[in-house]
Amino acid sequence: MRKIKKFKIPVYSYEVLRKARKHKLDLAAIGLPDESSVREHAASLAAALEPAVVFEYLPAEDETAARISGDSKHPVTIGILTLGKSFEDKLANPPDDTHKFLARIAAQVFMQTAVSVTADLAMREAEPEGFEFGPAVYIASTPEPELPPQESTAVPLFENELIKGLCERLEAAKIGVSFDTGAFTPKYSAVFALPWLSKKKKKAAAKK
Repeated sequence: MRKIKKFKIPVYSYEVLRKARKHKLDLAAIGLPDESSVREHAASLAAALEPAVVFEYLPAEDETAARISGDSKHPVTIGILTLGKSFEDKLANPPDDTHKFLARIAAQVFMQTAVSVTADLAMREAEPEGFEFGPAVYIASTPEPELPPQESTAVPLFENELIKGLCERLEAAKIGVSFDTGAFTPKYSAVFALPWLSKKKKKAAAKK
């Protein structure tokens, strides 16, 4: 198992702006009329980030890996990541609904970026021959990411029992994360899996 605290993630403010426009938020009404002002706002939120992650490589024969990968039976790297208590505090008590929605979008972007950074780190830790990462599978995440639907697995992923089991296995308490009654502490946290897919199969799927 690997633990990393307070690692740096890039701040993709344009992605925050793109998603805000997609959802037709009236940014000018809250004093963010242009890209520059949105960039500054995203940076101010990102200043409160204290990301921390624990992750572990599981071979295909591992029971938990099999449960997550289902019939495809491939290795996975499992991880638990939090954006930190200070970030949760920063996003608490927004002045209006537009600020609240924009904060949720920023949290989505930061979370997915942090998972991508984790994938780069995990690639160095364990890289099975002939395999590379497929898209991240979010077993549980606050906020939930905007992603295409994942293929179903042999066991439903969104079971509290599975999430709690992963928290215990990865010793989530070492990065200050807990999961109880369907919610994370700190709030903006995620349990995810990075599936190792055969490079040949991945290329064949991409062609389809």
